[in-house]
Amino acid sequence: MPGKLYGIGVGPGDPELVTLKAKRILEGIDYIAIPKTSPGKGSKALSIVEGLLGGKKEIIELVFPMSFDEKVLEEGWGEAVAGVREKLDAGKNVAFITLGDPTVYSTYIYIHKTLKAEGYDIEIIPGVTSFCASAARVGISLGENKEGIAVIPSAYDCENLDSILDSFDNIVLMKVASSLPRLKDILKEKGLMDKAVLVSKCGFEDEVIEFDMEEASKSRHSYFSTMIIKKNGVR
Repeated sequence: MPGKLYGIGVGPGDPELVTLKAKRILEGIDYIAIPKTSPGKGSKALSIVEGLLGGKKEIIELVFPMSFDEKVLEEGWGEAVAGVREKLDAGKNVAFITLGDPTVYSTYIYIHKTLKAEGYDIEIIPGVTSFCASAARVGISLGENKEGIAVIPSAYDCENLDSILDSFDNIVLMKVASSLPRLKDILKEKGLMDKAVLVSKCGFEDEVIEFDMEEASKSRHSYFSTMIIKKNGVR
């Protein structure tokens, strides 16, 4: 009988934000699959849960190349699916761990869709998203009463950011470090420089929180950076 696949969100960085259900499953799992952008590179998701596993676990490293080449991506995804499928067919249960939540811009979903279509038993275990954790860390709300919320991935690819800023009360921009200069220009044009907060590596020891958008710079922020813009203010 084939094993079961779990897509487990491990939160943004603080191990204490991993859910009790995720911890229970990880303690009893046969294999843990970890996404990487290149072989041999460390895994932030694994670093979060290492102290919660209840002993040494077998690790499956899945390489998801950072590329816009569809052929390269398909090959990488295909190899990742094959690696998980092999363990499931051997009757082993596999947990694919991912930062934040598996349903929010996660590499896990490609494997989930493919193997679910093939009839495998699969379950998603939700996790705390980086933007929810960032809002909590700063002590602000993401939405109140009838306020609208927009969550935008990789802001540098967002061609309609102007209209989004005009249409929503609260805007979350994920993975913004590389696009900070452009974003700062837009915030100035919209009069929103004092309505934003930038959180990098939320929950990790080297977390950075910045309210001064004039001083915000790419060098101070990692790939895992989230900007929250609230028209009613972030302080």
